[in-house]
Amino acid sequence: MNILIVGLGLIGASLAKTLKKNTSHTVYGWNRTETVTKRALEEGVIDKTGPLEEIIPKADVTIVNFYPEAICPFIREHRDLFKKNSIVTDSCGIKTKICRELENEDFGFYFIGAHPMAGREVSGYDNSLDNLFDNASFICTPYKDTPRNKTDALVGLAQEMGFARTVVTDPEHHDEMIAFTSQIAHVLACSYVLSPLAPQHAGYSAGSYRDVSRVARINADMWTELFIDNKDALVREIDDLVSNLMKFKYCIVNGDAAQLHSLMEQGNKIKEEIG
Repeated sequence: MNILIVGLGLIGASLAKTLKKNTSHTVYGWNRTETVTKRALEEGVIDKTGPLEEIIPKADVTIVNFYPEAICPFIREHRDLFKKNSIVTDSCGIKTKICRELENEDFGFYFIGAHPMAGREVSGYDNSLDNLFDNASFICTPYKDTPRNKTDALVGLAQEMGFARTVVTDPEHHDEMIAFTSQIAHVLACSYVLSPLAPQHAGYSAGSYRDVSRVARINADMWTELFIDNKDALVREIDDLVSNLMKFKYCIVNGDAAQLHSLMEQGNKIKEEIG
């Protein structure tokens, strides 16, 4: 197949490298910054490139790797270029806003939302890896009327690439789960390092500090869009977190050792059960 990677940043270039490493598909690539596209071609990260009007019609699968707010406009703008009956997908960390916005469009191709579940605290082409998705999950969110063979083709491609697990779900459930497994962790980490004591951590910090603060290293431009585009699910998680923090605060303020002990035992038990 011909696979087109649109956007050769951290995720897009890592997808291209993974395709080249683990599959025999022909990888086309395009990036808004031409110097990045040229490097990817010279370094063998992609096989071919060219103007969008020439390479989009050749692609059996097109993967769009932009910030959330740029994905739908790009697909609409180039709707007449995509190969008939081809698959167009994305790699964005939220799905409801994108999928529901495109759901009623009369396209000649099949849009299937996707989310390769991996990332780094750094961004850009220079930080892309051919093993970024090792042991990662690949989630796709087809519409109810998406032909099964199209969903299977996208899932099969992910399996070829070496994703450890593939999940098919609806956009709303995806966003609900990502609010818990990813977004709330970034909110917590950023909130944590906003403490006035954070600059003084050297000499006092070890594993706990590193574990909690790690994902405070964040691309604020991208994550601002992700948080706001998934605000309903994320706000629910923030409410739950604040509620649980207040339970701990109440026990500590009131010296309620028994209830404090119970809360920690409950948390420990849940973590042991779920991993």
